[in-house]
Amino acid sequence: MKIKPLLYKYLFSEAVPVEGRILNLVFLFGICGALVTTIVNLIEGAGIFSVLFTLGMAVAALFLVIISNKLYSDKFNAYKITAWIAVIVICDILMPLMFFASAGIESGMPGYFVMCMVLIFLVMDGRECVIMVIINMALTAACYYVQHRFPRFVIPFSFELHREINHVQTIYIAGLLIGFIIKYQISIYKAEKKKAEDAVKAKSDFLANVSHELRTPLNAVIGLGELELRKEHKNDTTVNLEKIQDSGKVLLSIINDLLDLSKIESGKFDLIPVEYNVASLINDTVSLNIVRIGSKPINFHLKVDPEIPTILFGDELRIRQILNNLLSNAFKYTKEGSVDLVITGEKSENSLTLVCAVTDTGIGIRQEDAGKLFGVYNQVDTRSNRHIEGTGLGLSICKNLTEMMGGVISVQSEYGKGSAFTVRIPQKIGNPAPVGEENARNLEKFRYNTIKRDRRRSSRLQLPYARVLVVDDVSTNLDVAKGMMLPYGMDIDCVTSGHEAVQLIQDNKTHYDAIFMDHMMPDMNGIEAVRIIRNEIGTGYAKAIPIIALTANAIVGTDELFLKNGFQAFLSKPIDSIKLDKLLHTWVRNKDKEAAILPSAVPAGVKNIQEDSVSFSFTHPVDGMDFTEGLGRFLNNEKTYLRILKAFVLGMPPYMNKVQAFTEDQSELEKSLNDYIITVHGIKGSSYGVAANTAGKKAEELEQAAKRGDLDWVMAHNWELVNVMNKLLADLTNMAERGYH
Repeated sequence: MKIKPLLYKYLFSEAVPVEGRILNLVFLFGICGALVTTIVNLIEGAGIFSVLFTLGMAVAALFLVIISNKLYSDKFNAYKITAWIAVIVICDILMPLMFFASAGIESGMPGYFVMCMVLIFLVMDGRECVIMVIINMALTAACYYVQHRFPRFVIPFSFELHREINHVQTIYIAGLLIGFIIKYQISIYKAEKKKAEDAVKAKSDFLANVSHELRTPLNAVIGLGELELRKEHKNDTTVNLEKIQDSGKVLLSIINDLLDLSKIESGKFDLIPVEYNVASLINDTVSLNIVRIGSKPINFHLKVDPEIPTILFGDELRIRQILNNLLSNAFKYTKEGSVDLVITGEKSENSLTLVCAVTDTGIGIRQEDAGKLFGVYNQVDTRSNRHIEGTGLGLSICKNLTEMMGGVISVQSEYGKGSAFTVRIPQKIGNPAPVGEENARNLEKFRYNTIKRDRRRSSRLQLPYARVLVVDDVSTNLDVAKGMMLPYGMDIDCVTSGHEAVQLIQDNKTHYDAIFMDHMMPDMNGIEAVRIIRNEIGTGYAKAIPIIALTANAIVGTDELFLKNGFQAFLSKPIDSIKLDKLLHTWVRNKDKEAAILPSAVPAGVKNIQEDSVSFSFTHPVDGMDFTEGLGRFLNNEKTYLRILKAFVLGMPPYMNKVQAFTEDQSELEKSLNDYIITVHGIKGSSYGVAANTAGKKAEELEQAAKRGDLDWVMAHNWELVNVMNKLLADLTNMAERGYH
């Protein structure tokens, strides 16, 4: 049996406490040192007493190893007893005996006494450590005193060279032992640090996975609520929809808190400063949290300084998060009375310190609990507040975020009377024009939300000067994208391959303001097309044109893949109109060109599409179709949606024929697997794009199985997609022919 694994198993395993492992190291050194000394004594011809004494020390050390590891075992688990025995035997018995048996002060014993002191500090804690240090100091002093008064009790060296050998031996043993202990402790520290880092990573991964699972339904709730709010409803329906959406956002904020704390702990949290509208920030924050009042007798007052600049530059999301947490706490911990939010600013040249104060008449905080207020997972007075929801993360995250932005957060509170939290965050000024008295009054009267919603319903950003290129190998996907972009008044060109896109940019006959590029296409995929545009065409236009990934590959990490390969942004299918709106604002909008044209200069074709009415109704159900979702995707424009559905019905059969041909022979499928993956990927995107979700799901499952190489599964289930799609196309055709109303 190998010695090293044996030693690690019995002496240095993780089952033994760290202090116990250090003791075992000392015992091993004691055994080795005693054996070496015995051999040296025999060579030098020392007396029988010296030989037996050093040999007895080796035996005693071995005995201590055996006894101590028995005591460390699960049966006894008595580390403290082991430490006491070891320190008493080594430091208080063996070392004094060695002092008198080895020439006392003339020997290297001072090194051993120092080693004993180090050992006590390493293996004992608290009061026991102090007691043993005092005892050891007293025994050391006693040894020197006895030699001074009674020198006959000390056995001298038999010859002069023995003294030098003893000194060298002591230096080696004590020095090596202390060095090995330090090295061993460092190795233990590194191992424990690695474990802690792995634990943090495991926690982060777990939170990320749970977050992903929870976000999917929550985003559906919030997103569908947003689409419904664009429609006209009775007042009570609109109010209820807003409450549903705001409650979903509250749940989403809790998930975000968990993820943010994990990122902060792992040092991977980044601030992302942007220009933001101060009035919108205040309005959205208040709208999100005021729902927490419920039926409580609480008056909420908002005071906004009208001189605050309209646009500030900073991390808007993190400021929202801080205010959300402070307001959430104020409403949760206030049973009756009032909650006040005061927003002011302190200007200095091109910057401003944003001051946000949240005051409540809630339960307040005891003086003795103030120190725990900003701790992680802490809720002060948990017994009284056990009925209040929350994770105890909010204030800890607020403090971390505020300090990361260079600000400070403070609190004043009196138990039973309420609390006042004040946050001061430095921001740069984007637009010095003040918010103004009217906006401030609308915010304070909670009318800003209604005004903003009416604007959202009635208008879309108009870009009649812009021209964009959409690249997708599936014609239906092109129709969907074009339909969603038409309300913006842009010129929209479409091509069906990466080669065509590259050629258009290389020819430079038409100047595009942006390219929306699909990822998975036959012959040349989107990433390869972008690589050629960026690196091989060589013009400044090709290097600078914004390229946005437009793909159904919306898995975690895909956005990073695209950003590393020359794309500027990422938009997943099915297209979210809000995200599309933001992308067009960021990458296509040109304020200089807007100033040069009339506000009403919108292409006639777009105007006609928006104003035309159709008699066709989507109330008749079709299996596998979600007409409500589909209409919402096209801003409830039935004309546009109907045209897209017609294109879908006409465009799908060739793709379904390819899918069917691929799977009639498995050997043919193996040879053309990549083409099959691209084909079903296109069907997936087209289906989801028109809200044919059942067919989209079938295509997605087949795509994933093909990517795994599970050809048996593909062969067994491919006909399901064929049958579902054929029935769907037939139902849509019949529906159009019969003209349901």
